[in-house]
Amino acid sequence: MSLLMFHSIGCEKEDWYRRWLSVSLDHFENFCKYLVKHNYETVSLDQWFDSKKNTSAKKQVVITFDDGYLDNWVYAYPILKKYNLKGTIFVNPEFIDGSLEARYNLEDVWNNKIERNKLTPLGFVNWSELKIMDASGVMDIQSHSMSHNFYYQSNTIKDIYEGQPNYDWMAWIEKPNRKPYYNTEKQDHFTPKGTPIFDFGRALALRRYFPDEELLKYAEELYSNNNGDIDKTSIIKQLNDKLSLYPGTYESDEDMEKRYRYEIFESKRILEEKLNKTVDYFCWPGGGYNQLSIDLCIEAGYKASTASFKNKPYAEEYKDYKKIKRVSMTSFISTPKDNYYAKRSNFLVNLFKSHEGKIINKNIYRAEKLWLMILEKLRK
Repeated sequence: MSLLMFHSIGCEKEDWYRRWLSVSLDHFENFCKYLVKHNYETVSLDQWFDSKKNTSAKKQVVITFDDGYLDNWVYAYPILKKYNLKGTIFVNPEFIDGSLEARYNLEDVWNNKIERNKLTPLGFVNWSELKIMDASGVMDIQSHSMSHNFYYQSNTIKDIYEGQPNYDWMAWIEKPNRKPYYNTEKQDHFTPKGTPIFDFGRALALRRYFPDEELLKYAEELYSNNNGDIDKTSIIKQLNDKLSLYPGTYESDEDMEKRYRYEIFESKRILEEKLNKTVDYFCWPGGGYNQLSIDLCIEAGYKASTASFKNKPYAEEYKDYKKIKRVSMTSFISTPKDNYYAKRSNFLVNLFKSHEGKIINKNIYRAEKLWLMILEKLRK
């Protein structure tokens, strides 16, 4: 059985930094057609959890989506429904949009209620849309933690903030109430220019480091006093010299566990309350977890998570706790330098066959990636 990981659908050309997370509509619908044509059955995580190895004569697939992007409602849900397929969305309650009414989607286009070019797929789903999808039996809603945040994990300064799009998560911390709108509004002004970027990681895999406020104030002043002539190396050196005076602090064991419990337990409670269901599956944002977060995930009552571990980090009484081992589905070929959209309409089908172990499809993908890397070298 193949477990597949998607994120966004149909936003690969939108003005959005993380558009490389999006699978094109063309790729996605061709893939759905392929599953139907070749008699694949899409199953829920409950069905996957209860399945025994080699007991089903059918070819089975679990389709999952991370983060709860609005396009999951606008595009993915109607297409899955059209082909009688199922999916699961892992959502973060802090990212759920504050609007009240379900917005237009492809079904409304097909029913002549709105023109296709008037759909607005960027953003995140709201509770009305989640309730409709979950009640339909087409989409199952599960937990992706509360925040999906990145946090500092040491006092090692890696960079200086100047509005770089790859640090868009800084705004999530500065203005958490604006998180659902980070890909539809300009947010680089939420974080002061000159803010030092310390070594960071995923929220559920670290002990959080808090920079001293005096150091942050000094960094902002240092940056602004450079009058546009920014030498990052020099600024970082000056900030490192100040760290002995303003070393910052780390969260205590108690505070770290409290934060982890909020992420793991509260997301489950809110989703269960809002959707009137049991939430049994947990997806670690970015694959970030540690022993404590795994233990708390089990304590919270989840049946399985996407943790990737070599040795079982749990006691005998939790032997039935399972790992959701997924493979990534994407419309992009990634090299060390860039992400390239694959134009071939059957690209996703080829990638799926590659994940299933078909050698010819693996070689096609490798050849495409190698060619892109060769072109990169030739362009130097």
